[in-house]
Amino acid sequence: MTLHRVARCGSLALLMFGSSTMAMAQAAANSPDGSERPFKGDAIVVTGSAVPVEQYKLGNVITVLSAEEIEQKNPAYLQDLLREVPGLAVNQAGSFGSITQVRIRGAEANHVLVLVDGVEVSSVGTGEFDFSSMLASNIERVEVLRGPQSGLYGSNALAGVINIITKGGEGPVLDAAVEAGSYGSWLGRAAMTVGDHDTYGTISAAFRSTDGFSTAAIGDEADGDDNVTLYTRGGVKLSDAVRLDGNLRFVNKKSQTDGFDFSGGETQGLAIDDDSFSNTEDVSGSVSLTLEPVDRWVSVFTAAYSWGEMEGGYGKLGTWGSEGDRIKFSGKSSYSFDTPSFANATHSITVFADHEEENYRNTYPADASQVPTQSRELFGYGLEYRLDLANSLYLKGAVRHDENDNFADVTTFSTTASWVLPNKSTRFHASYGTGVTNPTFTEQFGYTPGTFVGNPDLLPEKARGFDIGVEQRLLDNRLLLDLTYFKSTLEDEIVSLYPSVVNDTGESDRQGVEFTARVDLGVINFGGSYTYLDATDPDGSREVRRPEHQASFDIGGTFGPEKRGQINAGLIYNGEMLDTDYRNYYSNGYVAEKGRVDSYTVLRISGSYRITDMIELFGRVENLLDESYEEAISYASPGLSAYGGIRLTLN
Repeated sequence: MTLHRVARCGSLALLMFGSSTMAMAQAAANSPDGSERPFKGDAIVVTGSAVPVEQYKLGNVITVLSAEEIEQKNPAYLQDLLREVPGLAVNQAGSFGSITQVRIRGAEANHVLVLVDGVEVSSVGTGEFDFSSMLASNIERVEVLRGPQSGLYGSNALAGVINIITKGGEGPVLDAAVEAGSYGSWLGRAAMTVGDHDTYGTISAAFRSTDGFSTAAIGDEADGDDNVTLYTRGGVKLSDAVRLDGNLRFVNKKSQTDGFDFSGGETQGLAIDDDSFSNTEDVSGSVSLTLEPVDRWVSVFTAAYSWGEMEGGYGKLGTWGSEGDRIKFSGKSSYSFDTPSFANATHSITVFADHEEENYRNTYPADASQVPTQSRELFGYGLEYRLDLANSLYLKGAVRHDENDNFADVTTFSTTASWVLPNKSTRFHASYGTGVTNPTFTEQFGYTPGTFVGNPDLLPEKARGFDIGVEQRLLDNRLLLDLTYFKSTLEDEIVSLYPSVVNDTGESDRQGVEFTARVDLGVINFGGSYTYLDATDPDGSREVRRPEHQASFDIGGTFGPEKRGQINAGLIYNGEMLDTDYRNYYSNGYVAEKGRVDSYTVLRISGSYRITDMIELFGRVENLLDESYEEAISYASPGLSAYGGIRLTLN
């Protein structure tokens, strides 16, 4: 994917653990000695390091999706952009609003930590984030960090981090748009920002409604989706040494879905039309205080909160639901200094600690014993050290210890290296680390006694892994090439053993190659990526919903007077993969098989034209070739569809 340039560091005021400070982001904009960056235009990233840092200084593999790219491709949902990121597999089980999982480098969906402005938004109950609820509105950038990252982030960062950063920080700006199109879909959104980088406020709202299509591939009853997303974010500089920032997000999603046939009849193991539904509400937000008493010493203290409620039904099987919340208090303090006499080195040391409490309950239990809320606490602390040597070699290491009240304590770490050769065009990068994912509440405490029993003796799932690669820039940084090999091993995986779950005694191996190429010629840019993945279960068989081969290609450019028009086209290839198959469940001794899901290729095109400085027309066509495909056995995907609208911008 594109490693996009970022013109303003003020919009990157997000730090790890939900902290948001302009001071630290701005301090990272230049090399400490004021020298020019080896890679001109490289983004400052806030993911993968305890403090904002130039991307080339991290040995981690990070893909950055910029606001410019999001606006060019103009998708309705963020998940459609993530499909083009190397190493990511996206699976949606049916119509718009149906649960959507994102896996990084062959790991599970709950092995990925998802942040919105630094706040963890993954479900408290399942530990994973449903990307069908994330509209692509009001997003400034997305940073996708691949590889085990628990040494810095703790649980759920076993395979990587997806960090979503919203717009805000420079006004006055009013941005509004309306869109309509296929499947009876329409979208309205508006965002307003006032102030400047020092003191600002942003408020945004988006609503998308669609009649959808049948979630069941053999069905004909459309399954619709309504999504309301409200967001506000702001900050104030109280003095040269004190800053206060905060954000609050609300999402209400109501989705129609289809059920699943376990009757043993002709449609056994297939999705079927019925009146199933899934309604969710999510609230998340944080408040952070930044202190910078002296130059190059910054401390951030954050309180973050998230709450989610789910209610659904499977046809005639009854209603189910759950409710969970997470509160987290964190603090970190960073200090950097130079030692010019020692290899012209720069040092950065960060200490951090956080305390987290999670609460969860089933709101529609089949057994009264499940009504009481279950709770657990975690206390984590650690250290990160960064060393920059001679404006050429950049090293980073982090170690973290987590104390869990209900299961085993764990210690994780990560280390990275980035080496820029004297030609300033070649960079070698490598990382190694460990990751953990804690048991989910359902796995730990169960659901309905006699039907599913929790296992209080579960251990956290653990992984260790590395990646190594080379990045080459040519033609005055207009051509970028990157080739990376990765490998990781998962152990203590939590697997079903009816009527409960256990830690598997075997190991799951994942390895592969990611290749990225990008050409930026100003008026036109193009590129793509390819991922090869070999992900196996402990028995050596292929993991489900992990294609061996994935590829993407896109091309975009500007046209017309003053470059008022722009167009972008893209192609996504998802290779053949396996999925859990229940069609022969009863005749096969109550054991699910692994069935084949065919490969597919999807083509899209989007464009826009600014009639005036304030008014812009836009449109897009998705699945241009009307490919018929499935991302999960028996679940349909959208066909040829078109959307268009108008956008108003006052700046």
